[in-house]
Amino acid sequence: MARPGPGGDTVTMKTIATELGVSVTTVARALKDGHKVGPELVARVRDTADRLGYVRNLEGAKLRTGRTLVAMAFLSFTEQEEIGDSGSIGLLQGIHKWFAGTDYSVRAVPVAMGDLALEQVREVVRGRNADGLILDHTQLLDDRVKYLLEADFPFITFGRTELLSPHAFFDVDNEYAAWQSTDALLRDGYRRVALVDGDLRYSFVRQRLRGYETALREHGIDPDPALYHHDELRADRTRQAAAGLINAGADAFVCVNELSFLGVRAGVRDRMGPDVERYGFALRSGTNLADYVATRVYTSHFSNQQAGRRLAELLLKRIEGAPPGDCQELVKTTLRINGTPQDGV
Repeated sequence: MARPGPGGDTVTMKTIATELGVSVTTVARALKDGHKVGPELVARVRDTADRLGYVRNLEGAKLRTGRTLVAMAFLSFTEQEEIGDSGSIGLLQGIHKWFAGTDYSVRAVPVAMGDLALEQVREVVRGRNADGLILDHTQLLDDRVKYLLEADFPFITFGRTELLSPHAFFDVDNEYAAWQSTDALLRDGYRRVALVDGDLRYSFVRQRLRGYETALREHGIDPDPALYHHDELRADRTRQAAAGLINAGADAFVCVNELSFLGVRAGVRDRMGPDVERYGFALRSGTNLADYVATRVYTSHFSNQQAGRRLAELLLKRIEGAPPGDCQELVKTTLRINGTPQDGV
């Protein structure tokens, strides 16, 4: 609730507008997101609001707009405890940071890998417990997406589907990232590059497989199914898989994320000891983990936190009524060796 100012009167946006000689609309924009308001005026409005003791009446805003002012993020987390899951945590940090500048609060719903949580999604829609949803780990014909499209409920996915109806999404170009990493290893002279990735039911895994195979063929190499490993995204599972891939002749590994890379590297070390450094490694990364490992490793990098911020921004745009086709973004990764960007690549 707005509280009394220094003179005893309740401080409202009109109070701030009168103090500064601007319109109430300008004050509202400056306090919300600064849209169409210069940065100096935004700072003056917010400083004045703080000085006068203005507090946004969110309950009143909910009544006026009919909104909950809640955004929910259904994010997949691995259940293994050896390493943890920096990917979903980074996404959530980015989502929270962006919504911190709005009236919205964020509720995170952890989902086990492989669980669509469809019934939980339905409960949110039926109860109108949020104004919009963020979903990850999309499948080719994702049942959650089909349901939300039919319900005409605002949402955005981290990843794409192969549904004909357009929907809001933010995605990293997984096909390009896998091509980029595989190509880098092949240019270094490796010829038996293994792909360590997730379950083929996920859209991003199919996309990565295409990129990996394209890079091989561009270098005159036929893809060998013996060098494919598709499984749960767990470090312990990829560690176990490394020995079989080495037996199949692998001399390098393209990994889907940090978890799979750390598991594979441990598995190669288990089998080869100090000779682990003869093997090539590459991964799709949203963190700076590669800065802290002794092994030379290529990373196809796009920040998880930045991805979270873009998901939040596009979701709010969708909540505000923008059509799904205007709430879609596909970004490319930057190639690094450990933490150093490679110029011109």
